[in-house]
Amino acid sequence: MKKIAFFLALILMLTPMLMACNSSEDETQKEAPSVSKEEIDTGYSLDDLRELDFAEEQFGIFIDKGGAHYLISEEETGDLVGDAVFQRNIAIEDKYNLTFNMVEAEVNQPNSVIRNYIMADDKTFHMYVNVATSPMFEMILNGYFVDWNDLDDINYENPYWNSRVATDINYGGKVYTMGGDLNLTTYNSTNCLIFNKSLFDDLGIDYPYQDVYDYTWTIDKMIEIVKQGYSDLNGNSTWDKEGDRIGFTGWGWEMNTAVYIGMGGMPVINDENNMPALNLNNDRTVKIFDKILELFDKQNAYSEMSNYATVGQLLSEGRLLIADRFINSLSINRNSDYEYGLIPYPMLDEEQGEYNSRAANIAHLCYIPTTNTQLQDTGLILEAMSIESYNNVRPTYYDVTLSLKEAVDEETIDMVDIVLASSTYMYEGFVDSAGIIGRVIGNQSNTFSSWYAANEAVFKKMIEKMVDFYGA
Repeated sequence: MKKIAFFLALILMLTPMLMACNSSEDETQKEAPSVSKEEIDTGYSLDDLRELDFAEEQFGIFIDKGGAHYLISEEETGDLVGDAVFQRNIAIEDKYNLTFNMVEAEVNQPNSVIRNYIMADDKTFHMYVNVATSPMFEMILNGYFVDWNDLDDINYENPYWNSRVATDINYGGKVYTMGGDLNLTTYNSTNCLIFNKSLFDDLGIDYPYQDVYDYTWTIDKMIEIVKQGYSDLNGNSTWDKEGDRIGFTGWGWEMNTAVYIGMGGMPVINDENNMPALNLNNDRTVKIFDKILELFDKQNAYSEMSNYATVGQLLSEGRLLIADRFINSLSINRNSDYEYGLIPYPMLDEEQGEYNSRAANIAHLCYIPTTNTQLQDTGLILEAMSIESYNNVRPTYYDVTLSLKEAVDEETIDMVDIVLASSTYMYEGFVDSAGIIGRVIGNQSNTFSSWYAANEAVFKKMIEKMVDFYGA
């Protein structure tokens, strides 16, 4: 049985030296984890895996609606990413004498559908792919899924698996959900910051690239920049998003949690015994919420909770200095009058020592049901899919989806490396964007302590349930 080396989690994917940023000075840049397309080692081969004949049987995968772009491709159409997925699937089918039966759900977040399949002992699907929201976590605790450690052919140390999934939202050395290159939507759903280079130039603000390289990119530096972004453009002496320039905003249902995670917020951690432990009622959390209040001073920044289109409109009109976006929004440069830069979310302070980029709970992760009677063959096929994805799909994803082939500077490539290598997963059942974070921002008051006191008993009961499950 292959076990995950939990305390080696930060050595995920690849760790080459970042490219030096463009500078007139000869500076040595700090090393950082990287998943750069320039550094992809295609030395991983299906020939290194054991032989398997699946005897012309179907290999079933059930996929959340909207999560199938990097899994299902019925034919080559000229879409570069889709064609790469098609070629991967054909290679696996031919190699292992199987036929993929990939079914996209008719609804988003088909939690009840998945539950019903498993409860009915339906063996059609070897794996389910769904978002990492509370209902799926509850199904884990109810014993619907298999521990990935039982799959001998899975090699988590290789860069095509995302080991942060295993360490961030799995506990007790057990892994009931996993992600990696076999489905790149997990990359798409990683939060980052997009900034308007033209506005930075006009305001005489240095791009934060060097701070990112030096690991001095902190929330205080972001707050200082954001304060320079506001301007009463329409001259009505009143703050309004319809006519003013804004320092920072984003879709609050995603952004609020991204700010919290960026500063090292993590409500549940693995303790010294590798068991789930509550990590909320401490000085760090209080300080994080103090900084959230300081960042979201009403005049300089706000959290958009009403109209998703507002952020895009502010960007397109050149009235937004910094925006929260997902990593795949890099394509914005292709259709815009403005040039944008990309950076990770800032740390709480330099002592934090690492960036944490929120992988949203809408990221599609993989779950193996207890109804699967072919666990070892499943492990081999998923390992093979991941290798083929790493060798052929991911490079195309970098060029097409992330537009890195058209990147205007080397810093953009570096920043993508840093953001993806720092992807951080969090079970958001304890702290979420609309809960305490949204209320603190909306009320402009740090009510964390009273909120925690009111919810402590519920949180502790949940932790007890998790400890009972993961410790069994």
